[in-house]
Amino acid sequence: MGKIIGLIVLAIFYLLAAGRYYPGEPLATLAATLGHLARSLPVAAATAYLVALVVHRVTGQWPAWPGLLRIFLIIALAFEFLYALHRHYA
Repeated sequence: MGKIIGLIVLAIFYLLAAGRYYPGEPLATLAATLGHLARSLPVAAATAYLVALVVHRVTGQWPAWPGLLRIFLIIALAFEFLYALHRHYA
């Protein structure tokens, strides 16, 4: 049960980090957030797949679905952090 709660917390934290907020403009907020997710999720998914391939090569078995989801969410959060650093300092 604790693993599921941890995954839910990671997913909520990722959605909060990926959200693009425009005060007083809910449609612009939704469009910007969905556009950002459409651009960033494929990169995070491909990187998570590569990490899962390395885990498969090293251990000889695929990680379980909660493990794959955890890998994906951590990579996606790391990408969001790097993207925020890029936008803040660029």
